[in-house]
Amino acid sequence: MVPGSLLMNILGIHFNTHESGVAVVSDDRLVHAVSQERMDRQKMSDATPTEAVTAALEATDLTPADIDYLAISDDIGVDGYYASRKNFKKAQFRETFGPAVGYFGPRVWALAKYCRRMLLTNRNSSAKRQKRWDELRAMLREQGFAGEEKSYEHGYSHAATAYYCSGFDSCLVFIMEAAGFINASSVYLARDGKLEKILDIPWPHSPGRWYETITLLLGFRPARHEGKITGLAALGDPDVLGDYARSLFHLEEDSDDFYLSPYLHLWRWDYRKRKAGRPLPKPLRPYSREDISAAWQLALEEAIVGLVKRYLERYPDIRNIALAGGVHGNVKLNQRINSLAGVDEIYVHPGMGDCGQPVGAALACRAELGDGLKPYRPKNVYLGPEVRDEEIKQLADEYELVFEDSQDLPGDVAKLLADKKIVALCHGRMEYGPRALGNRTILYATTDPSVNDWLNHQLKRTEFMPFAPVTLIEDAEKCYINGNKSAYTAGFMTVCYDCTDFMKQTQPAVVHVDGTARPQYISRDQNPFYYDVLAKYKELTGLPSLVNTSFNMHEEPIVCTATDALKAFVASNLDALVLNDKLILKDSNPILRQKMAGIHEVDQTPEDSDDPQN
Repeated sequence: MVPGSLLMNILGIHFNTHESGVAVVSDDRLVHAVSQERMDRQKMSDATPTEAVTAALEATDLTPADIDYLAISDDIGVDGYYASRKNFKKAQFRETFGPAVGYFGPRVWALAKYCRRMLLTNRNSSAKRQKRWDELRAMLREQGFAGEEKSYEHGYSHAATAYYCSGFDSCLVFIMEAAGFINASSVYLARDGKLEKILDIPWPHSPGRWYETITLLLGFRPARHEGKITGLAALGDPDVLGDYARSLFHLEEDSDDFYLSPYLHLWRWDYRKRKAGRPLPKPLRPYSREDISAAWQLALEEAIVGLVKRYLERYPDIRNIALAGGVHGNVKLNQRINSLAGVDEIYVHPGMGDCGQPVGAALACRAELGDGLKPYRPKNVYLGPEVRDEEIKQLADEYELVFEDSQDLPGDVAKLLADKKIVALCHGRMEYGPRALGNRTILYATTDPSVNDWLNHQLKRTEFMPFAPVTLIEDAEKCYINGNKSAYTAGFMTVCYDCTDFMKQTQPAVVHVDGTARPQYISRDQNPFYYDVLAKYKELTGLPSLVNTSFNMHEEPIVCTATDALKAFVASNLDALVLNDKLILKDSNPILRQKMAGIHEVDQTPEDSDDPQN
């Protein structure tokens, strides 16, 4: 064992599922984390994270020779991958074969194709995956890495992110997702720096598959657009289809397992390459997409909240809950858990999806070394690459940029926002996780409720997706009911709150139709510049919140570099852009617009996959 006082560098790596990425833990703190998508500009990229590794080592002034441990998420080898895929397909086939005969009916060819897909598993994809691992390892070894390699199971890596970054001495950890490599979801008991698994939820009874399927059926992309279903759900009536949805997905009465109807798997497979105009499955056809979404959301909440309640009753001395896994990107579900009387506080890890896997592997590795790892609370998650001043200078020369002469940059940005201008921020280190938290953010006033229509259209986004606010933390209780409960996790925009009358009346642009909002709380300690902009805006307007939406065009990853930011600034026709300490106004830079004429969002057409691991 390595003594607890000895400095060590751990490189966490993940690319076995979507959202490949890299993280660095030095001694006992997470110091860097970045997803490969921010490097190669492909949303939820599963490419080998070579560029992310390079960026992480550069940012931390490390070389491969300085790395003591390589912590790998889900390094289960060719045979392991093959066995995992085979076991998942067998489990799904056992559940669905009987109903499949009636479901496909006269479409015998479709039934035969389904059975063949479930019974045959190709080893080639596993071998290709392993080859990518071996090439990356070889590269690091050639560059001087001589340390030890350790690997960690998928669900355990999620649990490590949730526990070790929560600051809780003890808590229950719920990992809810579509699938890892051995199960669908899991629950852990965390105390004294240790994680103990107390529940495995087997495939195919998956809460993630429940939500992925309706995402697909309603015309969106599974594993990417589930948030749109949550947005639609607020517009519908859950009672219209609630009983039917519960019959398809619920918590079992006599076991801690979810029931997921075989028809969900059949629908997911049958509609995986849905043709335009194809009707919904018959039981859903009479209903609006809003009512369907509302019923699906209600069934998800009831099942998972029911499971949380059971474990709170079994462990009455534990009143804190830590959450991770892609399902906990669902902020309405997180709100329900946060509202439970038996819960003092929840923590939702900012990288709740698979972008958190390299972080979890690195933290899990650190926890088993030396004196272990005591849970702590990172002050912020600005853990990615930073905007480089030399790049800004190069862009200034190339595009003849005109910068504003600003003696008080936060104050000048606040004035622009008070004048209803749209301002993008790209400064400092990039945020880790799926949410924009002030360093790669678009800001606007919260007073215009029509912004959800026209700004979403300008950014080529779906109009029913509500914008979220950033709010001064000292005004949390003024804006949100019980707003100080779980305030730390609200700093990462991972939980909803019911809005106060003050919020509804004065800042309607960020209040959803159901009276909730998904705020980011900000303190000066977290991000001085971002806080100062908001504080000065409050001085001008009396309002403590601004619209905060991610700085990217639709289907693009959040911007990373100054070049990314400049392209998105022009493509989305924003009014102003902050690049580190420089302020750029659209109207002062006609040459920029001329030279970047024709800039548009990235065209991405990644293939959908029916494999649980994907």
